[in-house]
Amino acid sequence: LTREVAAQAPATTLAASQALYLEAYAMAYGWGDFRQARKPLTQLLSTPLEGPLVLASQRLLADCDYWEGYYIRAGREYQKLREAADLETQDYATLQMANCLLLKNKVGDAITAYRALVDKDSSRPVASMAQMMIANIYLKIQNPGQAKTELQKLMSFTQNKVYQADAQDTLRQLDAQAPFQKNAGKP
Repeated sequence: LTREVAAQAPATTLAASQALYLEAYAMAYGWGDFRQARKPLTQLLSTPLEGPLVLASQRLLADCDYWEGYYIRAGREYQKLREAADLETQDYATLQMANCLLLKNKVGDAITAYRALVDKDSSRPVASMAQMMIANIYLKIQNPGQAKTELQKLMSFTQNKVYQADAQDTLRQLDAQAPFQKNAGKP
């Protein structure tokens, strides 16, 4: 039905744009067909329309690239979103760009990007997620000392109860493992 509406309405009308977005949304979220979702999104974004639908389309296009593993292309799309007027969209795009770096195995660049989110304003929800990602990176690369430091930093500023509980649990686990790590390699 959305294809019919989009085909019948002039391309620059709101109805056509809404139909294209709904088609892409259904493809992406309903069917998991991110490649097919790109077609109506690209068509919608080629129109001169402005507004929240365009922003949502840009975000969905970037997410489709991300979900398919096209991290360089997704990064370019997220970069466009960083210039949005909406602070939440900027934060989301910056976080996703950091995730792209991490998934491209650019660990140092990813940590720098996550830290920029935390340093920008630690009271925003995205800062807690970014700080947790930093701690998890240090856990993954087996640097428990730095992971503890990062988790303690998270505990010092987050108001999110889930992150607080996760950080406390991880700190307890690291403390429980510490005696075994000190004795590793000793007979």
